[in-house]
Amino acid sequence: MPQKNVVTWNCMISGYIKNGMVSEARRVFDSMPVKNVVSWTAMLSGYAKNGNLAEARLLFDSIEKKNVASWNSMISGYWSCEKSEEAQQLFAEMPVKNDVSWATMVEGYFRCGAVEKAESLFRLASVKSVLLCNAMLAGYVEMGHVDRSYELFTRMPERDVVSWTCLMKGFLRVGELEKARNFFESMPVRDAVAWTVIIKGYLDHDRIETARELFGRMPHKDIVAWNAMLTGFVRSGKLDEAFDLFNRMPHRNVVSWNLMLWGYVQFGDIKAARELFEKIPKKDVISWNTLISGYKTEEALVLFMRMLSNGFAPDQGTLTAVISVSGVLAKLSWGKAMHVFSVRIGHENDNMVASSLISMYSRCGCMKDATLVFEKMQNRDTALWNAMILATARHSFAKQAFDLFRSMIDAGCEPDHVTFLVLLSACAHSGLVSEGLEYFELMGTYKLTPRPKHGSCIVDLLGRSGFLGEAFELINRLPLDIGANAWEALLHACSVHGDYELIDLIEKRILGYQSCHVGMHVLQSNIYSTRGMWKHSARIRENLRQSQLRKEMGWSSVDAN
Repeated sequence: MPQKNVVTWNCMISGYIKNGMVSEARRVFDSMPVKNVVSWTAMLSGYAKNGNLAEARLLFDSIEKKNVASWNSMISGYWSCEKSEEAQQLFAEMPVKNDVSWATMVEGYFRCGAVEKAESLFRLASVKSVLLCNAMLAGYVEMGHVDRSYELFTRMPERDVVSWTCLMKGFLRVGELEKARNFFESMPVRDAVAWTVIIKGYLDHDRIETARELFGRMPHKDIVAWNAMLTGFVRSGKLDEAFDLFNRMPHRNVVSWNLMLWGYVQFGDIKAARELFEKIPKKDVISWNTLISGYKTEEALVLFMRMLSNGFAPDQGTLTAVISVSGVLAKLSWGKAMHVFSVRIGHENDNMVASSLISMYSRCGCMKDATLVFEKMQNRDTALWNAMILATARHSFAKQAFDLFRSMIDAGCEPDHVTFLVLLSACAHSGLVSEGLEYFELMGTYKLTPRPKHGSCIVDLLGRSGFLGEAFELINRLPLDIGANAWEALLHACSVHGDYELIDLIEKRILGYQSCHVGMHVLQSNIYSTRGMWKHSARIRENLRQSQLRKEMGWSSVDAN
């Protein structure tokens, strides 16, 4: 066997690090007869990327002749572990800085939300390279400052495909699809990433026909683009088209298989999901988790045991899925066994697992155990608080649920849409009208816009309590995308209370809307059907189909500049 040279040794180190095998990389590093600066930097980068900053710093300080890559790796490691002060100190000490050094610092500042510091550093740079400008563009886009990103883009003396793609991504994020499309069509050069970004952007806004047209135009489709299109079909419930695309893929990876599997599970075709699962050539943990989550029977546990016997290590997703099934089936013995297993494999402090345990114990009527799980958790996130509030509300302890909410706020944890939906549901089931209205109004304090479920929940509360007129007035103040569900809830409440005059008034109001909102059109169609006015119902549904088609096909050709 030929003797290894330093390049061979360095390749071995890089290979181990790429696969997360840092200790093996260090063993090779220590065995090297001669090390060069690349060897030191590769090992340093491995420690930094894996969050082992103590070892990384020891190694960094041991390098006699540090090059700029060594400094950059250490700085990047500090930013990855949110050590901003250490990163700034090291950057200040650097004898020589290159474009990567400046870009790494800018990216770090944006990552921790320090926009002004990123801008100040950018102004200090004597050379505004494309790499540095792109870091600024990406940072602005991530922070939602698309206007600043565009202003910088117009001042850039030189742009590359990354610059164009970055700004296009910004427009897509804020829903400016026409500007994004015009930018895309104006690009001097497009790579696979640019094509995938525009396709994914349209898919994210449910413009599947436009995405399909762009995908058809894409000259060289890579696996990422195929998977993006597959995601769009699956997410929109077009499983037949998804399967057709899946079969036409020249190459599939485990992501492709898992996407198709997820589609079948999401839409309840567990038989097709199981058949597909058995055909996956190289399953990963996500494959197992996806199928397990689809079962609401004992088969979930059988599948879990098979997963273990096949040598797969369960993660928090696996545990959450099996624990959730235990709760749904009220199988306390399963749930307790999974609790013990979670502790044994080191997931006792995982908020995701703890949330599922709280839900499981609550469903099984063991509120004491649910409370114990909650109280043992040190770093409680919003999802964990939500799980405990829901568990408490589920047992009709509305007052205790409200107390938990106040404790959540006092602990400095921000509520989300789920929090308020749980609180509103608790109010609805307990008939607490004033509290429900108070929580509904409180959403604005936390800059949360009510969603359809919140609207229908508060209307359900008012309707159950006989406040039909108040519910009517409240819906009139809601945006149309929320109102459609709420009107439906009020119609049901009026039927229960026998208020047919208000039913007529509601139906006239709904039928008078000239709305582009899909839910409102569907509700109008249903009302006509209930009255036996079949032609009117059919006309609305046909108009809806045509308007959706026109929306898919149209895009402006106005120059983005």
